[in-house]
Amino acid sequence: MPRLRPTLALMLATVASPLAAQVYGPQPDTATQREILALRETAWRSWFANDRAAFQRVVPDELVALGWGGGPWEDRTQTLAQMEEFAKSGNTLATLEFPRTVFQRYGDVVILYTSFRVVVKNAAGNLQETSGRGTEVFVHRGGRWVHTGWHLDTVGD
Repeated sequence: MPRLRPTLALMLATVASPLAAQVYGPQPDTATQREILALRETAWRSWFANDRAAFQRVVPDELVALGWGGGPWEDRTQTLAQMEEFAKSGNTLATLEFPRTVFQRYGDVVILYTSFRVVVKNAAGNLQETSGRGTEVFVHRGGRWVHTGWHLDTVGD
């Protein structure tokens, strides 16, 4: 029995370590992680820039989007309209950050759990910061990853 104690202690130390706490289920390989992060960056930045072509390359027709404003669920057509409204308002993206991201991979699906910080500059030059959390879904098909959906909320709401 004494031999089990060091093994048990090692197992408990491994489970309790900060590194182990960051892994939540099956992980995509490093190349896939980089590809997913680049795809997420493209989706977010193209939305704020009203870059329809870039957005449509990475976000498919079947998009389901739950934005942080608590409004209705949106499909891709409605999301494209929201992008255009944002651009017409004169607002621009000043800062986009993702302080924390956790991956889970299940076959051809990767789920990201993330925190985000967005700073928008309005037409008058004033800055407005929004921070929150998100769950984003990516599917691999036709030899590439696409961003099929997200659910965002804001911190403090």
